[in-house]
Amino acid sequence: MELNVSQLLMEPSGSAREYRIDEWRELAEGMGASRVRGKVSLLRTNKSVWVSAALRSDLDAECGRCLAAYSHPMRIQVEAEYVPTLNPLTGARTAPTEDDEDRFFIDESHTLDLAQAAREYAVMAAPMKPLCRPDCSGLCATCGADLNVSRCACAAPTDARWGPLLALRRESAPE
Repeated sequence: MELNVSQLLMEPSGSAREYRIDEWRELAEGMGASRVRGKVSLLRTNKSVWVSAALRSDLDAECGRCLAAYSHPMRIQVEAEYVPTLNPLTGARTAPTEDDEDRFFIDESHTLDLAQAAREYAVMAAPMKPLCRPDCSGLCATCGADLNVSRCACAAPTDARWGPLLALRRESAPE
């Protein structure tokens, strides 16, 4: 996801470029390599390049209820500012400041690497509790059977605090 922006950096503010991305990449540690596709728009500002990217990928995930492995589709929206470390017109270097640890940079060869920003946005877009499907029944807490496949023979556990209400229900039930 590296883009050479040397020509864009020499153009006036408001200049724009669009690119298509289609490559295999590991977006974040532990997510596995997946195909990343989408559109990247670059806009030259007076001091930087603004990146807007709409990316799609699939995350190898494990269902939080039934533990089945599945592929989770992800949409990743990137909005980030990239500051050049070297001015292409004057050759002057950008002086680092205290806020630089949270910024993205264009390297000295004028290459904008979208991978780090895509990685950060992918981690934020990943579900905290992935589900293979919205109505996943999960596993039986007693025997571990996959309830999506079949019902288990275990008796449904009851909370003792419901005892008086369950007794009342049994008393009032018609026979």
